Amino acid sequence: MLFSSPDYPVFLIAVFFLYALARWGGSRFAWARIAVMVVLGDVVFMLVAKDPDALWDPIGGALIRLAIGERRWPAALFTRWAIGLAVLLGALALGRRGAAWIASDRGQAWIARAITAALLAVGATVALAWRADALDDITAEIAAHGHLAVLIVLGIGLGTTRVAAYRSLGRVVLLFVASALFYQAWASAMPGAYRYLLALLLGTIVLDYYLGLWIERTVDARARKALVVVSLCSNLGILFAFKYTDFFTQDVLGLDVPRLHLILPAGISFHTFQSLSYTIDVYRKQLRATRSVVTFATFVLFFPQLVAGPIVRAQTLLPQLEDPPPLELQAAANGLFRIVIGLFKKIALADTLALTLVDRVFEAPGQFSAIEVIAGVYGYALQIYLDFSAYSDIAIGSAQVLGFTLPENFSTPYRAANLQEFWRRWHISLSTWLRDYLYIALGGSQGAPWRTYVNLIATMLLGGLWHGASWTFVVWGALHGGGLAVTRYFQRATEARAQRPAVLVAGCAAIAAIGIALHIGLLDDAGAWPPLVVLWLSLTPLWAVLTAWLSAGQPVSSGREVPAEVLPWRQLFGRARAVELLRVAMCVAGIGFFVALARAPSWTWIPLVGATWALGVAADAVERGAAELRARLAGWVRRAVAVVLVFHYVCLAWVFFRASSFDAALAVLRQVALLETDHANLVPIVTLALATGAACHLFADGSFRWLRLRFVALPAWAQGAALAAVALVLRELGHARIVPFIYFQF
Repeated sequence: MLFSSPDYPVFLIAVFFLYALARWGGSRFAWARIAVMVVLGDVVFMLVAKDPDALWDPIGGALIRLAIGERRWPAALFTRWAIGLAVLLGALALGRRGAAWIASDRGQAWIARAITAALLAVGATVALAWRADALDDITAEIAAHGHLAVLIVLGIGLGTTRVAAYRSLGRVVLLFVASALFYQAWASAMPGAYRYLLALLLGTIVLDYYLGLWIERTVDARARKALVVVSLCSNLGILFAFKYTDFFTQDVLGLDVPRLHLILPAGISFHTFQSLSYTIDVYRKQLRATRSVVTFATFVLFFPQLVAGPIVRAQTLLPQLEDPPPLELQAAANGLFRIVIGLFKKIALADTLALTLVDRVFEAPGQFSAIEVIAGVYGYALQIYLDFSAYSDIAIGSAQVLGFTLPENFSTPYRAANLQEFWRRWHISLSTWLRDYLYIALGGSQGAPWRTYVNLIATMLLGGLWHGASWTFVVWGALHGGGLAVTRYFQRATEARAQRPAVLVAGCAAIAAIGIALHIGLLDDAGAWPPLVVLWLSLTPLWAVLTAWLSAGQPVSSGREVPAEVLPWRQLFGRARAVELLRVAMCVAGIGFFVALARAPSWTWIPLVGATWALGVAADAVERGAAELRARLAGWVRRAVAVVLVFHYVCLAWVFFRASSFDAALAVLRQVALLETDHANLVPIVTLALATGAACHLFADGSFRWLRLRFVALPAWAQGAALAAVALVLRELGHARIVPFIYFQF
């Protein structure tokens, strides 16, 4: 996948300059600008093809061959370049002269028909080639001419940008080309017919495009509902076929049929939900169906979030594509800062936790002591957060560089004081999607209280199944669904009986004691599952009532708005100067930590991490003032206890999420129950990664914003120097083995 390869920065830079140059108008240097843009398009294509002979463009073809030191210039190459140049010039002329028609509803309708015809032709060709056992030969022939198709679309987009009134459409066409190539970079590395998955994705896009128009134009309620059902069946049907066929035929139904072992298309769970949000919103009359098939295709394929989210709804991104926002230096700087943060989370922390601790513990828990297995579970909780939020940071930052705004996907979820709050902070785009399109559709919190609990459990069971075709994911969803239902029950109970919370706690404690006694006395030899079920049923009410009581009325955020800008040094006086000096000291401690990694003994590493974290927290505390701190201290203590309780419940669920099977999950839990304290495997690099991951998650919000604002305020040369320094550090902290993003598998 291009996103997780070293080629991604080159891809993003090429797309950024291609997109930025498309904003310029006027005839001055027009052909030179177009030549540069064509070369940038060739660079993007080369990141997919990896073969200079695949280029049909003479400008980029010659430059790239010279750049890589290619000395073979066969005569056939010049014939290919002549054809490519003619195609490119024709596409440029077509885009410029036909811009008004291309942008019109009629033009977009004809483009949709042309895409449909092309997809049908591709499907027929693949089917015939597969039957004739000639698929590889046909694929090689199509790949050899693939750049011609790219030149046609790229040339039309470049030509359209030459017309001021339709320049925004031309920019969207360029984003479509880049996003399609981004997906094809994964598909082209797959075997057999999987190399045509982009065509399948485009087929679902065109179908949803037509369905959106038909739903909007249809008056009859039953016909409208039938059309949205078609969208649900087509999207979820493809998702089911690839992801759940083996699971349901064998694990659920127990049929005696061979497993298909289908390869899961990259990001299928994400772009499926994204497309469904469009047709459902059109059906609910919350969104007007788009007339532009190019814009809709770019919305679904938009490369920053295509593979692992955030799940962007049509109401958020489609308006930005129909009227692309301007490029702003401050937004781009914010985006670069966010990309750097994401890379640090992924390379320095998540991958280190995976390779040094988590993978080893979950592969063979019996070889580790209880405390090491617990550290492995904690490590996975940090790894999946750091890994997934890193992808979201890079995706959101990449979109910001291009001027687009994507929704937030994480908000320090392990600071949550109850399970409801956890799901308001974790994978926000998925949790809100499930809430708006599934939980509310089931009835939500309307009706009898028991219906609310059933809807919560059903939603999370389906959410668990969305993550993967395995019973372990179903158990993960059941743990969260059951936890949410019990939490909601006790939230209502504590609100109704505010004067008697101790009675609820005492009652639940009695239930917990009975469950533990039953486990020890009667279920010790009853197998694996009965004791676990009894313990969950008996302990969860006590956990839920404690978290509901402790978090009642507690603030979710830090409570104080940080100033929108950082004051210049000369304007700092009094407390503001103390805050600034503390944050400068924080930066010095952070730099000292990286120096210590290379030169100082390991016993200095964690103290320096602690000093960096403590100085950031102290700066935030001084900024708030003593009065506010005193007012909040008691509430923070209660909240901290609730946070610890919620974190450990989430970690229990993570065991089933990460384990490869039930037996593997039970092996982890059994090893924890042994209560062994040997810790020979908790070497300094492991403890450092755990401590740094926790410190990053609990880092002071105000000090983090200060870092971002300071970076954005730097001149361009200083920002470049800072980014270069970070790149060098990340290269040193990186691992020889590339660890794929966890959510690529979903």
